[in-house]
Amino acid sequence: MKNLKFNLLSTAVALAIGVTTLASCGNVSTPVAALDPNVVVKSQNDQREYRHIVLSNGLKAVLVSDSKADKSAASIDVHIGHMADPEDREGLTHFLEHMLFLGTEKYPKVGEYNEYLKANGGWSNAGTGQEHTNYFFEVNQNAFEEAVDRFAQFFISPSLDPEFVEREKNAVHSEYSMKIKDDARRIREVLKDTTNQAHPASQFSVGNLDTLADRENDLLIDDLTEQYKKYYTASRMSLVLVGKEDLDTLEKWAKEKFTAVPNNGSVSLPVEVKPYLDEQLAVRINIEPMKDTRNLTLYFPVESSTKYFAEKPLDLISDLLANEGEGSLFSYLKQEGLLESLSSYHYGPDDHEQFVVTMTLTEDGLNNYQSVTESVFSYISLLSDESYNRNYFEEMKSIAKINFDFSEKQSPAGTARSLSSKLQYYPANHVVNSSYHYGDYSHKLVTGYLSKLTPENMRLVLTAKGLETDKVQPLYDTPYSMTKLNADEVARYNKPKKINALKLPKANPFIAQELSLKSTEGSLDKPSVVFEKAGFKVWHKQDSEFNVPKAALYVQIYSDMAGKDVNSRAKNYLYTALLNDSLNEFGYPARQAGLNYNVWSTSAGIGFGVEGYDEKSTSLLSTINNRVRNLEINPDSFKLHKERLIRQWNNAKFDRPYSQARSALSQLQRDKAYSKENLAEALSSVTSETLANYISDFHKEIEVEAMIHGNKTKAESLKISDSFYKQIMRGSKPKVRAQKVVKLNTTGQAVIQQLDIDHNDSTLVMTYVSDDKSINIKAKYALLGNMISAPFFQQIRTEQQLGYIVGGNSSSLEELPLISFLIQSPKVGAVELNRRVDTFIADYKETLTKLTTVEFENYKQGVVKNLRTKHKNQGERTRFYWSEISKQKFDFNSNEQLAKAVELLDHKSMVEFYDYALYSVKPIVVRSFGKAHQDSPDYQLSIKEMSVNLDTAELNKSLTKFKL
Repeated sequence: MKNLKFNLLSTAVALAIGVTTLASCGNVSTPVAALDPNVVVKSQNDQREYRHIVLSNGLKAVLVSDSKADKSAASIDVHIGHMADPEDREGLTHFLEHMLFLGTEKYPKVGEYNEYLKANGGWSNAGTGQEHTNYFFEVNQNAFEEAVDRFAQFFISPSLDPEFVEREKNAVHSEYSMKIKDDARRIREVLKDTTNQAHPASQFSVGNLDTLADRENDLLIDDLTEQYKKYYTASRMSLVLVGKEDLDTLEKWAKEKFTAVPNNGSVSLPVEVKPYLDEQLAVRINIEPMKDTRNLTLYFPVESSTKYFAEKPLDLISDLLANEGEGSLFSYLKQEGLLESLSSYHYGPDDHEQFVVTMTLTEDGLNNYQSVTESVFSYISLLSDESYNRNYFEEMKSIAKINFDFSEKQSPAGTARSLSSKLQYYPANHVVNSSYHYGDYSHKLVTGYLSKLTPENMRLVLTAKGLETDKVQPLYDTPYSMTKLNADEVARYNKPKKINALKLPKANPFIAQELSLKSTEGSLDKPSVVFEKAGFKVWHKQDSEFNVPKAALYVQIYSDMAGKDVNSRAKNYLYTALLNDSLNEFGYPARQAGLNYNVWSTSAGIGFGVEGYDEKSTSLLSTINNRVRNLEINPDSFKLHKERLIRQWNNAKFDRPYSQARSALSQLQRDKAYSKENLAEALSSVTSETLANYISDFHKEIEVEAMIHGNKTKAESLKISDSFYKQIMRGSKPKVRAQKVVKLNTTGQAVIQQLDIDHNDSTLVMTYVSDDKSINIKAKYALLGNMISAPFFQQIRTEQQLGYIVGGNSSSLEELPLISFLIQSPKVGAVELNRRVDTFIADYKETLTKLTTVEFENYKQGVVKNLRTKHKNQGERTRFYWSEISKQKFDFNSNEQLAKAVELLDHKSMVEFYDYALYSVKPIVVRSFGKAHQDSPDYQLSIKEMSVNLDTAELNKSLTKFKL
């Protein structure tokens, strides 16, 4: 599916037709590109070089040379999605995406591609949408050329081995099975079933064992091969290479590796069938979800707006409808007690788009959904003011200009994927800045689109428990109904009552005006303490390396009241929810202008922060800080968020089995982790009075740690620190934060918790956690995790086809290293999954023992290069510094220390370590048997064995607390 509201990864990339062109740039509205199509408007902040070429076979390519890169990436976008599936082979294009990873004629070994990437610090992925399939990877810079060669073969000579055709069908079916109770997927299929069945967007996109089955005189392998030959052609592809090499080298590689991609001249043409029949518009569709949710979504099919990317008519309309500031539709409906959230966006295939307004309703909102809908139309009636719209458009343009001027480098893979998709739609000179580029306001276009936002052209979708339904969507067993809106409803929406409280947004006061970089004389190379008093410490690091006038100001308040028991933890969640709610109307314009803020809850306290253009960041943070200490509990907001959290936690039982297993594992391993069910129960008895008392108690004894990073001088940070100290510590006693506590398995045998989950799939999560946090042991875990990841995936998913969700890797529990395995399977039960993991562990020791010196060194260097990857932007560096402060790693070099330790490892020590990590250390196991596997002997035996282990509290008694 092509999302026409692209999420540009803040990467300014310049493209030129056939030549290297660096654009001077600043004003995104400058018509330079219009004068010369070979000149690309690019950010003043972008130091990379670009070239756009077309290979002799017609394949379009963008080359991105980044002299500072330590990671490289590539992406190919193929203009074919599930809408190209044959009518009797639904899911074929998605299945074909899977098959391309299973070997090529030049590299026939199945899994070799991912093994090569993993050994060289890389990874890969792909996705199939309505009109596109996108493939991409990222890898260490020194392995880029060989990775590109392997990647290119996907599009030249894939094996499409019949043996793996049979196996990989199970992986696709597992993906279908995994989401069979996923409400988003269930709703999507209902919406498809209620569209014009002659339009290919109505087709089932995923595929399963039925749609991919062999039939008499119709073998899947033949259909698969035909689909590849028909659609995988250079004329439908766009390629992006992002690497450290110069442009000439990248062009040489592009030509050498991809010129052999065949070209049959095929191109994508818009579907000419209309997406909806008359009887499918002006309708109400009721859908029964699995979770207790209440959503109202209004869909309006409209003409595709891609060609109007400079005028952005739908962006303007959706921006106004989704506004959450004073006088907005959101604020009005929330104050009326009808609404929890609102968003607006547009998306669609090539022939049309959906303009969408989606709302999460309160119970009253559901009962009065017609009033909510009428309010939407009342607000839409305000949007045709030409004078206002011109001013608002100019404000959007101004914000876009600032954001583009100071856009920062993002991940190579994100850059490659984004550009390869955009190259399918935009002229090369506008591929990078298409989201930022604003031409002139067109009132004709805006009013033209507004004229389509009518009840006659609307599909009103209600999703909630207890709605009347008369049909069932067969693939996902989803109850639904579709009925025509009656004449009274249509008349009501066509002439909505005027609502005086609804106002168009005022001029945005947060748009930055002062965008200069401050002098960094005497700035240290890492954060240092700039202010410290009892219970209060502020770190500061001025940073101008990324040339952006931005700063981040983070604050963490530690209090024993945050999570000492489940009641405190539940209140803490509600406290932070109310804080965010109280700031929303005031702070929404700040977010629009690139000054983001948030308040978050942790088991150790609460945190809040501001990140963005620094000019007005201090005043915004001060407002948040004042609200933290002086929150006035609004009764309506209290009721809304209390009910929302309880409903959210009670809905956790509908999460995917592996997610529920992970949550249960966290409760076993962490001292202040509580089940969603217990949190919901605890919150149910909380009143506004008890919450107010909790907030007071929370602040009685605290420790505060803060950080200021970016375009703030030391003098500014001292002034901020002094002011905040007086605000935050007023009436509070300083107290050293509590130690972190985790729980380990020291029983000498596996500790197992068995869950009862209402799902057909079984799942297994296993973790082996060491109590040794020495740098040498951490290094060994990091290296072992890198080694086993690809082989585990290869064995469990590709070879054995046990499930779609498969993972084996290393991570940490606080500061303690661990190895974990995860499987969700529609194929076998949990005990059998455990056996398969045990078999893999036993077999992999031999593989590890037989690794060659070159293979072992490649794995080492893969880990080392990942650890030494440079920060790509200021935000990434901010998060690293904050993580180090939170972990009390005040040398700010934990990655480098670990990299040096990995470099010292030898093959023999890793073979010896293997027995310790996976045999001496005993695992904690969380598992569940799917409904499809509960007739097995394993399940019956496990019920007897696990009868005492179903309770988390009982299991906790067998675990040992470990203080950090």
